[in-house]
Amino acid sequence: MNKIKLLIGIFAAALLTAIAQPVFARQVVVEENSESMIMLDVARRYYPVDEIKQYIDTLAIHENSTLQLHFTDDENVGIECTYLDQTKANATVSGNIYTNPVTNKPFLTYEQVTDLMNYADSKKVRFVPEIDIPAHMTGFINLAEQKFGYDYVHDSTTGIAWKQDTDPGNVDFLHQNGHDFIMALYDEYTEFFKSREYFHMGFDEYTLRNDEKIAFANEMYDYLANKGYKVRMWSDAVTSANINSLNNNIEIIYWGWWDDAVAYGYATVPEFQEAGFKIIVTNRWYLFLVPSVANMTPENNAHTIRDIKENWELESWNYNFPSTLNNHDNILGGAICIWGENSAGVTDQAIREQGTEMYEAMFKKLDIHRRIIDAPDEEETSNPQTEDTIKYYIISGAACAVVLIICVVVIVINKKKQ
Repeated sequence: MNKIKLLIGIFAAALLTAIAQPVFARQVVVEENSESMIMLDVARRYYPVDEIKQYIDTLAIHENSTLQLHFTDDENVGIECTYLDQTKANATVSGNIYTNPVTNKPFLTYEQVTDLMNYADSKKVRFVPEIDIPAHMTGFINLAEQKFGYDYVHDSTTGIAWKQDTDPGNVDFLHQNGHDFIMALYDEYTEFFKSREYFHMGFDEYTLRNDEKIAFANEMYDYLANKGYKVRMWSDAVTSANINSLNNNIEIIYWGWWDDAVAYGYATVPEFQEAGFKIIVTNRWYLFLVPSVANMTPENNAHTIRDIKENWELESWNYNFPSTLNNHDNILGGAICIWGENSAGVTDQAIREQGTEMYEAMFKKLDIHRRIIDAPDEEETSNPQTEDTIKYYIISGAACAVVLIICVVVIVINKKKQ
């Protein structure tokens, strides 16, 4: 009879071990958010440091979130620039606002930007700087004219600026002086941002030299990658004709310049997917906020949020046209872009509240990805559990209890027979 008891005990222990092992030691299901981003234009509109930190607080609610700061544009260089003498030491100061006395435009100092990067790190929010080239560079061109003189910028043979009045903000990267100018700026900013994982190099709305600009984008990718950066750029420099010439390690922020990208020959999101690029979708019909006194009405704001909730999906990559996206391969997530060129007269709070509501509406429409991982025993309690995992634990526990009860009953019956 003792042998029977021993056999029952061994059988029960083996069965319990087999059932309980995945509960206590083996696999867990982890949910990962798609990347969700807010791009904030701090070139065309000045935001105080504390205001930008509130965007970081919003992003910190969700994992895998990103703040991209669009530091430079035609209207202003919104960040310190030692190369062109826009520095904290040269600025006029009012409270915590530093203003270039030549341009009368405020900018963020390196000290302030460092504070923002540290704050983002503390909140586990990815911080991506954007220094926009080779178009949208009038802010830099104006500073260069002040430091180096009019001819340095505009001379018909040696000047750095593109010679067509229709595109005054373009720097001529094919000219050696223009190329050297861009590289001097990037030498400064890549050194300052060296603690960042990503660097966004712009490349939006440069309408000229379709092949040459792709070659330049590849050159800039190599330069940035050699400095340890992952590289991002806007989508509209890329066409269906030149997409296969661009290094597909560059991550694409897809916004769609023209309403019908296909009609104008711009590369589509499916083409980027097929070519192996990773993409963040920021559809300018649904996900752009260009605040102005005229359009920031309660009715318009409510319509924008309703439109995202009811009509936008990750598949909606181009304006409000029907989707041609068959899958989410290589799509990292989505982004809300908050631009500043028409925002005079609108308060920071009004912009932030609308932008935050748009971000939350977008976030709820992004994919949540699941994956199963093996984890050591001590890490199990810290891994997020899905509903399916919890159900599995309950069923396994119940099975263990049933086996124990059966063993106890068998042992008691055997005792009574004795």
